[in-house]
Amino acid sequence: MSLRVVSCRGVATVQDMGRPGHASIGVPAGGAADALSLRIANLAVGNAEGAAGLEVCLGAVECRAEAPCTVVVSAGDAAFETRALRVGEAIVVRPAAGRARAYLAVAGGIDVPEVLGSRSTFKAAGFGGLAGRAVRAGDVLPIGKTRGNGRDVPLHVRAMVDFALRRRVLRVVSDGAEAELPRGVLRVSPRGDRVGVRLMRMGGGDAIATGPSRGVLHGTIQAPSAGEFVVLGPDGPTTGGYATIGTVIAADLPAVGQLVPGQWVGFEAVGREEAVALLSAREETLWRWTAS
Repeated sequence: MSLRVVSCRGVATVQDMGRPGHASIGVPAGGAADALSLRIANLAVGNAEGAAGLEVCLGAVECRAEAPCTVVVSAGDAAFETRALRVGEAIVVRPAAGRARAYLAVAGGIDVPEVLGSRSTFKAAGFGGLAGRAVRAGDVLPIGKTRGNGRDVPLHVRAMVDFALRRRVLRVVSDGAEAELPRGVLRVSPRGDRVGVRLMRMGGGDAIATGPSRGVLHGTIQAPSAGEFVVLGPDGPTTGGYATIGTVIAADLPAVGQLVPGQWVGFEAVGREEAVALLSAREETLWRWTAS
């Protein structure tokens, strides 16, 4: 079974939950920028939550079924609703207004070879996904064997995807940071990708001194120049010498993956205990849904 890519605008890549544990050799964790949306879409079609799907960023991809299959997209009027495609039927995947990314999950998952335990595309190194590159028109996405039954996605689970983004505030823990969080709002720059989301403060600001290179994570906020901040993405570096102002909590990382150029966003400091509690609450909601 397979899906054929009929057309592609923007950047689309195969992603799963990434390959954590390889930072020591310079390989970032990678994976879906909005992992929550992909997890929910996978569970809706009966996949394991970490199955590989298609991530579409700031564009649209049309895929045609070359065999009967069941799919779910994470955006649009029919978001997270399963759809059975017959041979020759097509589906378009595009982000909703005000969001950067949409996901396509297909029952059985996109069955490209694993590299370092993941099917995620890592374009900077040219491996994973489809030959380590973005998807193009004419590509064929192989589909794996269906393993489980799909499930309806209740409203309270769908609402989890939107909550953090609606607040337009990213919650940050400042453990180990060299500088304080900037006050006010920041504009999302068009100079962003899966490596990092760049945020600009109107009027600039004082430069923050750099330091020796050290480990950084998905969500670490660097300050490379006066009035400029970068929230590192899933394909971000594993080390860096720029000053840091904190790390976006895990519960809000999906919202970072949905920021679009021109949006305004702010930071809010929270403690480690609150960050853990927010993540635990989200995971319990998912667990209760899948266990019901």
